[in-house]
Amino acid sequence: MARRVPGDGGRDAARDGAASGTGDTARNGGPAGRAARAGASAAGAGAAGTNGAGANGTGANGTSSDGASGGPAGPGTSGAANLPDLRSQPQSPAQQPRPPSRARAKRKDNGDELEALLLGGVPRHTAYEVCKAAGIPYDEARRYWRAMGFADVGQARAFTDADVDALLRLGGMPRSGLFTEDFAVQVARSMGQTTARLAEWQVDVLFDAFDTAGVGSEQMAEFGYRIGRRVLPELEELLVYVWRRQLAAAAGRVRQQMQEHAEGLQAVGFADLVSFTRLSRQLSEEELARLVSVFEANAADTVAYGGGRLIKTLGDEIMFAADSPARAARIALDLLGAMRRTEAVPELRIGVAYGHVVQRNGDIYGTTVNLAARLTSLAEPDQIVVDPELAEALASDSTFALEPIGTRMVRGLGEIEPSALTAG
Repeated sequence: MARRVPGDGGRDAARDGAASGTGDTARNGGPAGRAARAGASAAGAGAAGTNGAGANGTGANGTSSDGASGGPAGPGTSGAANLPDLRSQPQSPAQQPRPPSRARAKRKDNGDELEALLLGGVPRHTAYEVCKAAGIPYDEARRYWRAMGFADVGQARAFTDADVDALLRLGGMPRSGLFTEDFAVQVARSMGQTTARLAEWQVDVLFDAFDTAGVGSEQMAEFGYRIGRRVLPELEELLVYVWRRQLAAAAGRVRQQMQEHAEGLQAVGFADLVSFTRLSRQLSEEELARLVSVFEANAADTVAYGGGRLIKTLGDEIMFAADSPARAARIALDLLGAMRRTEAVPELRIGVAYGHVVQRNGDIYGTTVNLAARLTSLAEPDQIVVDPELAEALASDSTFALEPIGTRMVRGLGEIEPSALTAG
């Protein structure tokens, strides 16, 4: 009988299913079996396995893989991390090369060991076997899988025991009576989308480090495996630590807004690199990538240092938000200052507006956001333009100076009277 409590034996159930030939619920007639028959031609619920490359290109198959202020640059800044010289360091017996065998050499060449290391086990279950082990209907499992951003893999043996445990946890949410299935899907989607970029970013950094260290393509799987064995547990704990810190910060912001009866009020800013299109035609791809990395890392550090949030990066532009007008204004001034001091980064133009926003899925929307974007296009290079609401909120603060720049027609929003912001 399939069990529904995370970690209570789903692995064994999956193992039993695999060992029994197929665990083929289509033949055995369970709920998943009915789903199997009905969906025989549909895409499988997929797994993170080797063959299950993520829809975002971030499947946990070893081939695929975010920052804040005044401090060290973000992970994308330097482009290449220091790579431990595993070739020259003494190895434990477990790490020492074992006698070569043709089969082992072949597995290494294919990156199988690296994949098993990253997945936390060897892919050996089909989608139906995982569903049966977790006691979750196939269609429900497929919704979770797709929400996490992974492609269907049919009935390939692409799932590990960890996939059974993950399905038990997600499926356990609606069955606990505390949450709905839609809530569980949203949880899966939020984790899938954010960790997809994280994984891509970290793999890029690792490949840069390999390149800097002179590791050839034929050695990357073996080096990745050896480095992964050493650092993966620490990275996993660090990821959970950062996630908990971010949850605490987000909960704190909501609590403060509720206490101040300021729910939905945000100062929103855009900072745009001047002449980026022209530069993109003049620079090589490597130079352009380095420019964007330096800009994004410095901007992320500056926004975080000022107590704001980096909402998104758009290559030549970043969007940030802050809970107070003064904080947003200080961030905008610091962004100009930081880019003036950064060699090879062009000038910025910045627009900031203050008002109600709609917050959803980590992003913000609304007229205030649209106005801030329009103000950015009104700004001259190395200038900050703010809307009347932000200017009024800053009027009594002597640390800021505001100069009206005349009435302007803003597309879709009509006439406004923006001001140029400088330090007081």
